[in-house]
Amino acid sequence: MELEVKRPDHIVPSYSMTGDLLSYLRCRLQYRYHNGSALPPSRPVQQWFGEFLHGTLELAFRFWQDNHADYPFPWPCTKREWRSDPPNWEPNDIGNFANTVEAALQQQGKEARSEDARDSGYRRVAMAVNLLGPHLFPLIASAERKVIGTRAVPPSTVPLRCSNYEVHGVIDVLTHVTLGEAPDTNLIREYVRDACLGISGQYEVIVDYKGSKRPNLSEPYWEQGDWQVQTYAWLRSRQPDALPVAAGILIYINELTPGDREMQSLKRGIANFDTDVLPEPDSADAQLVRMWRPGNSTEQLSLEFRLRRAIRVIEISEHSTQEALSSFDDVVRRAEEDVVQEAYVGGILQAWFPQCDDEDTCAACDFRYFCPRPAGKAAGYQPDTPSAP
Repeated sequence: MELEVKRPDHIVPSYSMTGDLLSYLRCRLQYRYHNGSALPPSRPVQQWFGEFLHGTLELAFRFWQDNHADYPFPWPCTKREWRSDPPNWEPNDIGNFANTVEAALQQQGKEARSEDARDSGYRRVAMAVNLLGPHLFPLIASAERKVIGTRAVPPSTVPLRCSNYEVHGVIDVLTHVTLGEAPDTNLIREYVRDACLGISGQYEVIVDYKGSKRPNLSEPYWEQGDWQVQTYAWLRSRQPDALPVAAGILIYINELTPGDREMQSLKRGIANFDTDVLPEPDSADAQLVRMWRPGNSTEQLSLEFRLRRAIRVIEISEHSTQEALSSFDDVVRRAEEDVVQEAYVGGILQAWFPQCDDEDTCAACDFRYFCPRPAGKAAGYQPDTPSAP
């Protein structure tokens, strides 16, 4: 009796948009080390703050849906001290929502890197709810909607382990109905109409949140943010209840309460004509930016300017979407080639060589002490400690 040879397993790897694709583009080696031995799981490089932000905003929105008539903004934010007894929160206390999310993340082994990072997370999520909530929450038709799809991996010069991959992410959805019913004072409605002239009919706008600053135009994160929104639009368009996606919105949370890094980036962007949102000439904002030095307060920056920096609207078209999809298909091909290379040579460093040029990414990296080429170091750099196996 002739037995059939067992066929190899058919693999369709799953890639998270932010946890895998954007993390790979940020630093291949850091991405690989965070992923451990399973290739490729979804564990983002800046994991805690992103999940803390999304989770707290969702809980705040759910509460607002049922109770907004009784609890107008602004809401309090009482931060529970580290591992102490909880305070007596008011029902709309943002600290209560944040603590719930933080406790859930702790159960998964995810915590803030430091007490300063935790304080910053609470402060920024409170600003996000109180400053964005009045404009954003009334527009949301569907919150934390998972989008998922499958695409072909482009041809490679090496035999890959798969021919298709799955990509997924999470978005909020706005519609023409919610936008049309919003008052003229709603800034998000205003920004969408300014960016998408002539927008009409039935359509959707998708929203995602970034726990980061607004990138300058020459930074790779500017273009990658565009790719992300375009890909999310394609994924959303494949769901049966979807309307045509007219635009995507990225909200850069750190711009609501800019710190030293955000202000330094803004000053560089202005000096190099490399940012798209500038303060009005001779305004109080322009003077404050000119006079700012590290350590100075930014509380005097106008709310209107901070919101303009935080909210980025990207128009969606068939052409722009196809370009983005092709770009991310190529990222997956490169990652899958690294998987094959690691299996062939038997070592991580020989397959996942770092390409990071972002000093902030390196500063927050647990593996920088044995990295063969941290950001800012020339070729031939030798780590102070022996390389990891």
